[in-house]
Amino acid sequence: MSDIVVPGFASSELIAELAKVFDGMGDAERAKLIKQVNGVFQFVIKNAEGKEETYTIDAKKEGKVTRGKGSVKADAILSLKDGDFVDLANGKLNGQKAYMSGKLKVKGQIMLAMKLDNVFKAIKPAAKL
Repeated sequence: MSDIVVPGFASSELIAELAKVFDGMGDAERAKLIKQVNGVFQFVIKNAEGKEETYTIDAKKEGKVTRGKGSVKADAILSLKDGDFVDLANGKLNGQKAYMSGKLKVKGQIMLAMKLDNVFKAIKPAAKL
C-alpha cells in the first residue's frame, strides 16, 4: 500500500485507506460493490505545489485501487485539488456543488460519478456525492 501514499498529497492517504478496504473485502462483498458501481474512476489530483498524481479505482472488473492509470480504461476521469478530494471523501463537500462550482471536473460518464458515494462509504460512511 505504501506505493499509493505520496508526500504532499493528503488525498493519497485516503486512497490508500480505500485500497486497504478493497483488499480486505470478501469475494461476495467485492462483487456486491462492483455490481452497485460498475465503473472505473480515474482521479487526477493536483496539490498546493501544482504537482499532479493519478489514481484509479476499479469498481467494474477487479475491485482494486492503483496509483497511476489502471489496466482498465477509465469510464470517468475526475480532476480536482487535493484538499477538495479530502473534503469530498469525508462528506464535507457535496459532489454536485463541487461540479457546479468548477472544483470538480468530470470527463466521460458524469452519471457514473454519482455512484462514487458508494465507494467512499467504504471508508467514511458520511461521504455524499
